[in-house]
Amino acid sequence: MIARADAVVIGGGIMGVSVAHFLTKLGYGDVVLVEKRRLAGGSTQYSAAHVRQHYTNEVAIRLAVRAAAMFGNAEEDLGGEVGFVRDGYMVLATAEEAQAIRDVVPLQQRLGVETALVDPDEVVERWPELSLDGVELACYEETSGYADPVRTVEALAGSAARLGLEVREGCEVLGISVSSGRVTGVVTGDGEIATGVVVNATGPWGNTIGRMVGIEYPLTWSREHEAIFEAPEGFRGLPVMSDSTQRLYFRSVGGDKVLVGEGWPKAVEPADPERYDDGTDAEHLDRMVPRLVRRVPALAANLSQPGYGGAFVTGYSGVYDITEDWYPIVGAEAVEGYYSAFGGSGHCFKLGPTIGESLAHLIAGSEPPVEIAGLSGSRFAAGRSFTSVWGPGNRA
Repeated sequence: MIARADAVVIGGGIMGVSVAHFLTKLGYGDVVLVEKRRLAGGSTQYSAAHVRQHYTNEVAIRLAVRAAAMFGNAEEDLGGEVGFVRDGYMVLATAEEAQAIRDVVPLQQRLGVETALVDPDEVVERWPELSLDGVELACYEETSGYADPVRTVEALAGSAARLGLEVREGCEVLGISVSSGRVTGVVTGDGEIATGVVVNATGPWGNTIGRMVGIEYPLTWSREHEAIFEAPEGFRGLPVMSDSTQRLYFRSVGGDKVLVGEGWPKAVEPADPERYDDGTDAEHLDRMVPRLVRRVPALAANLSQPGYGGAFVTGYSGVYDITEDWYPIVGAEAVEGYYSAFGGSGHCFKLGPTIGESLAHLIAGSEPPVEIAGLSGSRFAAGRSFTSVWGPGNRA
């Protein structure tokens, strides 16, 4: 292991790998990425990996628009094939929630999102598998979709490694050295690395690393469930759907499966990222499946039978690291040379590449492609927290 680096990025999920990728691409000297498990071995591997642009503030919209373009041009922008499927993203709203869509879609359009309002009849005409009972209005983004989270991380890390990034898996950080108010090194299980720049991109472990430099972050943690089912023969597939009326999201997986997960707001399910059950269970399936069948009656023939008609493929759960306003904490901290990039609250896969790109530019002293000063952790004390027309949660 090298004894010195120009920057050490801690965390091998989408956020850490994105920062390391773009620092390396900018030619920021010797960059080391350390991950105590394996790349994409934490929350990222369990991400639904949706790539959508439906946000209600300018910072997130700009990040999301640029990220969607990157995923669409992944070979060049992200370093390789990431399994991106551009099958669109749709939000369904009740009469009570329809005004939220009417308010934000024009803003999104002005900032470059290819989105439009769609009435329920138009939706069902295009996707007759759907039943839009209780839906007043929808909006649809043509250029959004989903990707493969593990392949995305591997592409970012692999391409940067070819440019000189050193990736150390199975390397746990034990401490961060600070002298006279600035970072001087990182102590790992494999030895110490002298460095003047440290990026904490450890997701649910953000507080563990933060305490090493005397910073406590306002985080909570929640266990998040998804399940995948076989689709019936002849099923034509669906875009990524955010069903706000039922607090549900779902989409096709390839051409023959369907993924489903519970949306926010809902009760937080506390979880310790070091020791939690990463499967799912009957309680969660019993909540998700009836709502999925209500919206997609074409799935009822199998999923309404005992044992889901043998259509259950797999279920799993990851851990969200949630901030007070559901947006990540990104940027320089009081300790000189120390930067945060975590607290994604479920946003970070879709925004990770562009957050990583802009933070890398800030570290390198150049103008970021997207201004991310609003994501600084200082926003909470300053009363500049983000809000959403959708209320609490990570929907926008």
